[in-house]
Amino acid sequence: MPKKVIIKVPGKLFIAGEYAVTRQGGRAIVAAVETNFMISVKQTKGLSVMHTNIGLEAFSFKPTDLLKPGMIDMKSDWSFALTAIKKFIEVCGPLKSELEIEIQSNLGYGKNKKGYGSSAAVVSGIVKALNQFFNMKLSFEEEFEIAADAHFEVQGSGSMGDIAAIIFGGIVSYRNRDLIEVLQFPDWETFVVQTGKSVKTGEKLSINFEPSFYAESDKLVQRLSQEKNFSGFKKLLLENQDLLIKNLPKDYVTEKLDFALKTVNSHPRLAGKISGSGFGENLIVFSNGVSWGEITLLIQSLEQKNIKMEAIKFAKSN
Repeated sequence: MPKKVIIKVPGKLFIAGEYAVTRQGGRAIVAAVETNFMISVKQTKGLSVMHTNIGLEAFSFKPTDLLKPGMIDMKSDWSFALTAIKKFIEVCGPLKSELEIEIQSNLGYGKNKKGYGSSAAVVSGIVKALNQFFNMKLSFEEEFEIAADAHFEVQGSGSMGDIAAIIFGGIVSYRNRDLIEVLQFPDWETFVVQTGKSVKTGEKLSINFEPSFYAESDKLVQRLSQEKNFSGFKKLLLENQDLLIKNLPKDYVTEKLDFALKTVNSHPRLAGKISGSGFGENLIVFSNGVSWGEITLLIQSLEQKNIKMEAIKFAKSN
């Protein structure tokens, strides 16, 4: 075993297919986004311990105890990390040493989270770090299954598309728990627009939709995954956005999101769409050769409404 493993973990932004992807066979396109989120693992003596920079108290535990029913409080701040360790043990066997695990996050927490999939980053990062530390040689598919099972056990819902993107990297075409394909997108510049309002995604996934919504969303996602022309891509992206707006409650598009959507998409070489559950949080924006002078003016316009916009990079595929 190495003395210490440090891994950098991306976040995620949905490009298309939100909500429709949550049922078996549903499709989405999800991007892994570079972040400064890091997980380190090293051997220790005594009890295993986890600590983080986001203000939570350090948590000490015995890994073998995690397998006992009811030992993990699913409402605790450490539930995702502990469940990821438990699922790893269930698949790979007992850990060969006690561990010190450190989580360094720049993705925010609670009301201040960025909407980059922090819980998915935790479970995916824990599984990847343990895989490397113990040299288990798990495939990406095996890492995905462990992380996805852990996330679902805590949250009880979700498509696991965020975990697919984080585990595999790059931009993935994802079919719920069935197919993950890494896509090759054109070299468009990308940005995120942040409204500053965090959302608990799990609370939004009980909304019911007509079968036609799912069919239309899947069709648009399939076409988007193959579209290389920017104008065609923007048209399909906005069709997916309109489909979501028509089928979700009115407050899916907040006042800030509405302003940002209209401002961004008024430019012919910019394409923006709400990323994720909506009701706040983020837009993902693609730029086809827009000058930085124009981008700066756009940023200033958004800042007048207390909306932030910053450049992002998609994480490389693994």
